[in-house]
Amino acid sequence: MKEKSKLRRRALMLLGGVLVVMAIFSVKLFQLQVVEGEENLDKAASTTLIELPLPAARGEIVDRYGRAIATNRAAYHLWIIKPLLPDEQLNEVLVRMVEILTGAGERWNDETPLSGAAPYQFEEGRQADVERMKTTLGLAGYASAQNVWDRMVERYGLDEVEEKYQRIIAGIRYQMEYEEYSSVTPFVLASDVSMKTVATVKENNLDLPGIYVMEGTVRSYPDSTLMPHIIGTIGKIYAEEWEKTYKDKDNYNMSDLVGKSGIELAYESTLKGVDGKMQIELTRTGSVVSTTVVEPIPGDTVVLTVDKNLQAECQKILENQVMVLRNTAKANREGEAEGAALVVLDVKTGGVLAAATYPSYDLTLYSSNYSAYANDELLPLLNRAFTGLYRPGSTFKCAVAAEGLLEGLITPDYTFYCGGRYTYWSDYQPNCTHHHGNENVRTALQDSCNIFFYDLGRRMGLDAFNSMASTLGFGQKTGLEVGESTGNLSTPEYHLTATGEDWQQGNVVQSAIGQQDTQVTPVQLATYAGAIANNGTRYRTHLVAAIRSYDFSELIEETPVEVAAKVEGDQAAITAAFDQVEQGMLLASRVGTAEQFLGNYQYQIASKTGTAETGKKDQYGKNEYNATIVAYGPVEEPELAIGAVAEVAGNGYQLARAVRDVFDVYYVDKNQNSAAVDSGQLLP
Repeated sequence: MKEKSKLRRRALMLLGGVLVVMAIFSVKLFQLQVVEGEENLDKAASTTLIELPLPAARGEIVDRYGRAIATNRAAYHLWIIKPLLPDEQLNEVLVRMVEILTGAGERWNDETPLSGAAPYQFEEGRQADVERMKTTLGLAGYASAQNVWDRMVERYGLDEVEEKYQRIIAGIRYQMEYEEYSSVTPFVLASDVSMKTVATVKENNLDLPGIYVMEGTVRSYPDSTLMPHIIGTIGKIYAEEWEKTYKDKDNYNMSDLVGKSGIELAYESTLKGVDGKMQIELTRTGSVVSTTVVEPIPGDTVVLTVDKNLQAECQKILENQVMVLRNTAKANREGEAEGAALVVLDVKTGGVLAAATYPSYDLTLYSSNYSAYANDELLPLLNRAFTGLYRPGSTFKCAVAAEGLLEGLITPDYTFYCGGRYTYWSDYQPNCTHHHGNENVRTALQDSCNIFFYDLGRRMGLDAFNSMASTLGFGQKTGLEVGESTGNLSTPEYHLTATGEDWQQGNVVQSAIGQQDTQVTPVQLATYAGAIANNGTRYRTHLVAAIRSYDFSELIEETPVEVAAKVEGDQAAITAAFDQVEQGMLLASRVGTAEQFLGNYQYQIASKTGTAETGKKDQYGKNEYNATIVAYGPVEEPELAIGAVAEVAGNGYQLARAVRDVFDVYYVDKNQNSAAVDSGQLLP
């Protein structure tokens, strides 16, 4: 009996416990479904699922040793997300955001080609943007700026916006439309905003529906003045670019930043990376319920052949060279040096170790200072090193000498008398700079004797010495991955097209000394010097050494050393001919035109200077000359090939100073870092 009673009590206790639990669940269920049912249903229905693109970090650009030149840093951007911002609240929210951004000194996204205040005018130089704006707004091509403004007021409901904000909101609204703002495409209202702005936005998130703080990256430069022409710029996709290039590519949006010039443009597909995506579930108030992320894949790293330290020093050397030339010009009452360029190549590979242009610009100031840069009469945006075209002057004589020796028109012992005037023709007798007497090929290069090369060029003929100059790199694209000028050699056809004048027999001898219509770039001068150093073998000049993964762990592609052209024929004869040219260039450095700066130099440098006529006169009425030089060395085992030009700089010997300085800094740096390090290996 006692046992049965005990079991009954236990059963009742268990049943009581079950009933209590059921009662609790019933009460909770009643509360959720009946008492709070409408509220919970509203919450469930008010969450929004949106998908946002996650831009991939742009690949970095580094020097030959992995030292950063163009990299990335973390940044915050303000996005507008359409599903979270009712259209009727858009202008109101934009006004609030403009107030916040203005107070923090931030800029917003507005590139509308319309003046900032009435009476409204279209911005100059933006005709394509103006035409697109008219089309977007449904206006005819002849519509005026006022017509555009009236349509914007109507289209964007600006009558209800406070007058002082109307033009600002109009610009932002048009930019949103231009960048195809939609439920699946957020609009970047502001980029790289401060933490203060981020904090203000988050503090006021309830009053700023649709505003989302997105973490991302922006381009960063450890030294924004380091070879900006080569690195190039990035910017938003233009309308024309979108239609022609990016519209049909899966990985691009209208708001993306893309390369506009230089390596950034040439290697856009390499640097771009693959965008990820973020799927966010948000409540009506903007609170995050859940987040699903597909991580972006950063772009690959472009490894340049450039030595960052040498590049920085070459920029200083070039600027100093121009300042010295200007001071000299003032003292001599001559035209002052304007622009200049200096290119240094690896003789054994054709890789660009440094390429300096003066004047230059700052990449971080490119957008804000563009107008000043573009209107500067000294053209700082011009990449003189790769696209500037100049007569080579007497540097051309090395090609004529090599061809003459190979053709047997001259021998090492052959001499020609220089009496200061070339008297072959009775009606045309060009001068030499001096009365040199008997000259052989070596002393003619040493003294830069025009008379010797007038006669050799006349006997040889235009086609023959032009062929040699072309093989060595003049009038040919060098192979650079970025934009470069082709240049040209003097020919009757080019002369007629350029001047409208018939070719004269005297033009041949002027062409033989690097005058007439021949135009080359500084990088061609350096390439030409390298080809002479290599006994007539010209390597493809290049800027990119390799492509590596973003974290530098994987080698994806390596640029091979490539022969672009070579002098064909008996190798012994070719070697002997270029040996004579080298001896003449050595004499030019030791006791000739470059003696002042290279005469007692510790390294054996082969050089040839040039003083090229421009056909212009300076403010004092004197003829203007550009200075040119080609050099390589040390001649025992050449490492560097150099080409340089200085505009309105007079005699080419002045540039021998820059050549000496380049070798100084190269060997100082090399000796300080004497442990062998392969290109593409990270330096500490």
